[in-house]
Amino acid sequence: MKRTAIIMAAVAMAVLLSPSAALRAQDAVFKLLRYEWTVNPDGTSDYHYRHEVQILRNRALTAYADKGETFVVYNPDLEELTVNEVYTLRADGGRVDMPQNAFIYQLPAECADCGRFNHMRELAMVHTGMELGCTVVVDYTIHRRYNLVDLTLPLVRECPVERLEVAVNVPEGQEFVARLDAGYEGYSFGTFDESRDGANYRLVATGLQQSVAEPYLPDGFYPSLHLFNGTPEWYPAFDGERFDGAVEAMGRVMTSRSVRENLVAARNYVVDNIHLNDIAPAHLGYTHATAAETWQSGCGTVTDKAVLLAAILRSEGFSAHVAGADADQVGVIVDTLEYRLSLRDKSPLSLYAEARDEETNVSLTRRPDFRPDTLSDGFFRLALSPVPWAPAVDARRMALSRRAPLASPLCDIDITDEYSLPKGMKLVGGKKSRSASHDGIGSVELVVKQSGTTLKVTRRLKLQSRLVEPADYARYRELIATWQSLDHILLQQKSN
Repeated sequence: MKRTAIIMAAVAMAVLLSPSAALRAQDAVFKLLRYEWTVNPDGTSDYHYRHEVQILRNRALTAYADKGETFVVYNPDLEELTVNEVYTLRADGGRVDMPQNAFIYQLPAECADCGRFNHMRELAMVHTGMELGCTVVVDYTIHRRYNLVDLTLPLVRECPVERLEVAVNVPEGQEFVARLDAGYEGYSFGTFDESRDGANYRLVATGLQQSVAEPYLPDGFYPSLHLFNGTPEWYPAFDGERFDGAVEAMGRVMTSRSVRENLVAARNYVVDNIHLNDIAPAHLGYTHATAAETWQSGCGTVTDKAVLLAAILRSEGFSAHVAGADADQVGVIVDTLEYRLSLRDKSPLSLYAEARDEETNVSLTRRPDFRPDTLSDGFFRLALSPVPWAPAVDARRMALSRRAPLASPLCDIDITDEYSLPKGMKLVGGKKSRSASHDGIGSVELVVKQSGTTLKVTRRLKLQSRLVEPADYARYRELIATWQSLDHILLQQKSN
């Protein structure tokens, strides 16, 4: 009996450690994902969607809103939604059709703070008959009063996909392009099979892995499919527009002597003060607002915000344009190099295309104001002045190990901050020094020392690789953790 227990325990441990164990412990699995676009000769188009998702664990009903509920956003002015079928196939094979009172029509949450989008609608389908092992089936069609298809479809989801189908049907002779990006080279996501029959396109993907729960993935890591049958007329409309209505606001935020810092400050102002309505361009017929309309309404899509920021920066004398595959960035030319600013968040300024290979090289001495926080018993805490050129990788978000490559900017930073201390104030513990270095990856050095009434803080960071492979990740993580370990200093005022 004892031997049997030991064997069973060993088998259980082997299962837990096997590469396929994670697949058997998934919260849910898409048995089928189907996308179909049909472009009609009369200038309209139809989008048909279907998913069949099996629930494997209770967490799938609580952690992911799109398993226990399905949300469909549409624009009644341009689109007509038809629900073909919604039901739950229970584990014993019984079928539970969704009752009419489980269909809820509402204003999308992202549109609540903007009158320009109050006509938008969202259908919330609250699924019934849910249990472990059941399969939820959702099938609907959206008829659109235009025939443009221009989108990038991600092919990886938060849980595995057994079969994904994409079909595009366009009239004979009409321009149509389908471009498949299979994802990061050397990383297997599944099997892809493409085919064409005249103007019709088909893609079948099988055995798709779930998305990787790791931050700082390189661009283009996941496989995606880009489809378009013509460039939208609005893109890049308004690309020569200037907007002088924000001059006063920009005067308050663009106060740095650094051009790049001013660009980031202007972008941050737009991100913080213009509400984002994250609506897919297709729901708006691939149109967008002018800079003045977005500014006056205080809200807009990510493209609206990009158009606004580009127009603001042109008024400030910059060469700026709407950029990015999803028109969600602004490109700015500075000293012959193009920088990109995201309008979705306040991510760092990034170099574009071949300019990404350029290293951020900064070496200077600063003299920040001395403004410590008062503690007790004569102690003070000084928060160190931030280094805006440092990489945005956050050590607190970095796990001990990783299986996917990490994208990192190149940099060579040497910053010394000199603070003037009041007489009698001392650095607690005396001089401090910390360093780490790894060949081919980079190095870091931190030195804090006091000389008389001058406190000198030197921070050096050099990162030498734009792509950190899993084998080098632990050493890279050590560099980042060391660099970010120094964010404040403890001081004590000696009594006379």
